[in-house]
Amino acid sequence: MNMLHKSFAGLLLSIILFSCNKSEQVDLSTLQTYHNVAIPLISAEIDVEDMLQGDTGNIISTGNNGELFLAYVTEPTSIVASEIVEIPDQNFSSTLSLPSDLFQIVNPIPSFSSTHSFQDTLANSLSFPNGEELDSIFFSQGILTISIDNNLSHEVQLALTIPSFVNSSGIPYADNLVANANNTAVTQVNLSNYTFNLTKGSQGYNEMIVVSDITLNGSGSPLNSSDDISFTFSMDNLEFEAIYGDLKYQQFDLGSVPLEIDIFKNSENAIDFLLTNPEIKHTIQNSFGFKANMGMQQMYYEDLQGVFLADILYDSSASGNLQAAPFYFPTIQQPIVEGDSVTSILSMNASNSSIDQLINATPKQIISNPVVVVNADSTITNNNFVLSSSEISVSTEITLPLEGYAGGWQMGDTIPFDFKVDELYTSETEISEAVIKFVTTNGWPLEVTFTLKLLDSAYNELSSIADSTVVIQSGNLDANGRVESSSVTITELACDEGCVDNLNETKHVILLVTASTSDYNNQQSVKIYNDYKLGLSMALLISGRIF
Repeated sequence: MNMLHKSFAGLLLSIILFSCNKSEQVDLSTLQTYHNVAIPLISAEIDVEDMLQGDTGNIISTGNNGELFLAYVTEPTSIVASEIVEIPDQNFSSTLSLPSDLFQIVNPIPSFSSTHSFQDTLANSLSFPNGEELDSIFFSQGILTISIDNNLSHEVQLALTIPSFVNSSGIPYADNLVANANNTAVTQVNLSNYTFNLTKGSQGYNEMIVVSDITLNGSGSPLNSSDDISFTFSMDNLEFEAIYGDLKYQQFDLGSVPLEIDIFKNSENAIDFLLTNPEIKHTIQNSFGFKANMGMQQMYYEDLQGVFLADILYDSSASGNLQAAPFYFPTIQQPIVEGDSVTSILSMNASNSSIDQLINATPKQIISNPVVVVNADSTITNNNFVLSSSEISVSTEITLPLEGYAGGWQMGDTIPFDFKVDELYTSETEISEAVIKFVTTNGWPLEVTFTLKLLDSAYNELSSIADSTVVIQSGNLDANGRVESSSVTITELACDEGCVDNLNETKHVILLVTASTSDYNNQQSVKIYNDYKLGLSMALLISGRIF
């Protein structure tokens, strides 16, 4: 600004020097010069993203064609394998009675000194927390402990075969044990080397089969038909690599998920606003071997003080019948190949829900209580698989394209200002007229009025200019509702002595814009793009005797 002063003064001095003879004396106080001077004050170009920043933070995104949208994303929620199926420690016991053919002649046998062999098959049923009917388990860890209590006064030799446990070579587990008279024999098996086949029994699931070949070596002591041999099997510290079978109907609660929609939290005002094409998109990654259904036990809006506003309605049957929760979305698909993951996208939009009626000028949050149901049809048998790495991951994104209509929507942006008008002239200056001239270039599809608030260095308001009296017409729209050319408006407002004094003290200017979409009264929807700009130039026009 000092350069302008110096240039202007230098020009005057040059005119004086070249207009006078060197010997002449000039009285500068008698010099009368009348000028019209334009002093630039502000030149700014503001886009919608700048104006929305105070309301939306860093959630504004740009589409492939430059359209702006707001994206609210929740933290992903996951269901892991250990939540779907748990393999608890297993314990079961069985008592083996002596075969009756031993006692065909006499019972008890007063002195048994011979050898007798026989075979027995035990079927032990496993239990699981949700009634799962499992075909097989590939263990990553676990210990099987087999304990044999010999209640006879004779040695017992056992050749155990467990066809339910098969190693990586396809060979069933087998072991030989010797239990001395009235004694115990114990053995342990590391299950990480085995596959547990639970289909060997008569019911075809959840059964462990043990085949025992027993030999009694008589010691000469008596043998009674009531004597027996006890078996105890325990499986501890079980972890699985893969499980196959029918996991049955199960429901998993993902907990309450609040999501704040605060687009107007910091706006000065929003009389009427509606986004016409919002979308709630649930992206679900499923690597389990089952189809599932995600639904909502609750889904509604409340204001930021926690007061209920309205239920969110959804058409779960695709029949045009919108209903409040509980409701379910279309089926989540399963991978065909073990280890793969399938992505399902479930969408709530203006065509299948009521969310387009509720994304409006009231800051609010969405409260939802999602659930996931496995094997929803409990009347059929399911062929499921679960790997230790299997997971269902649910992430939710709410996208709000800036497409809709608005009336009385006020937004603001702060512009730095550091200019002193009185530095451009001396105390001899006599100003006859001062005018502020605005040139606005509107490339928004919004009809705009604006107010300039002048603030001092402490952000105290000194005064305001325009006060929403200047109407700037919307940019010119093409047939698709996109701005094809900007509208230019020139406005002049008188600036008195108090106005000039305030400009001298101003350090910041707030540009407060009140906008309404083109054809708002007919609720004509428009889109906002990232290349839309609002340009504002402001100059102080001074007329008078200036020196």
